[in-house]
Amino acid sequence: MHNPITAIILASLKKHPAGLSEFTLIQAIEAAGIFDALDSQADVALFQKHFLTMNALYHLQITLWEEEALYLSISALDIHLAPCGEAPCSQALDCEIKTTTLPEQSRNEALKSYYLDWSHYNEADEASVIRLLNSFWLRFLNPEQRQQALDILEIAEQVPDQATIRRQFRQLAAKHHPDKGGDSASFIAIREAYEVLQETDLT
Repeated sequence: MHNPITAIILASLKKHPAGLSEFTLIQAIEAAGIFDALDSQADVALFQKHFLTMNALYHLQITLWEEEALYLSISALDIHLAPCGEAPCSQALDCEIKTTTLPEQSRNEALKSYYLDWSHYNEADEASVIRLLNSFWLRFLNPEQRQQALDILEIAEQVPDQATIRRQFRQLAAKHHPDKGGDSASFIAIREAYEVLQETDLT
């Protein structure tokens, strides 16, 4: 399931290249109106905000590592993007070799497993979570943001297919990848645009 908070995380990382706290990140998500549909009970809503944010962070951590060999460091006080060479590893990594295995970070493995398991979402079944995420997309994906994402990926078509979006993303991501001398801010902007344009089922 694609978590729309991912795009806001990337936008926040772009604004805070030195890193940011979970509190600052949640504030950015709240400012975007993404959490407006959460439970009316304050304690339940607080848990839901934290869970949805961490779920998006760990999904993004896996995706960035598998596709770009970039490591997203996640802790309550410091969330930042690091090149392959700065990732915590039990042994040296060759960043030129494609790998789908994240560096070992055992103290975070239990947390990651917890937040990637939707069954832990407080009193919410799969259908309600899907409805909630879809409502997030309806709030987040407005025409201006979509057009901006198309411009960043240099796509002229108003309704491009997913193959076109992915091809443009891969070309620009390779050009601006931080491990290949590219600009980190540009790379994050490209990734953010890609996430915004991801195919999402809103039915």
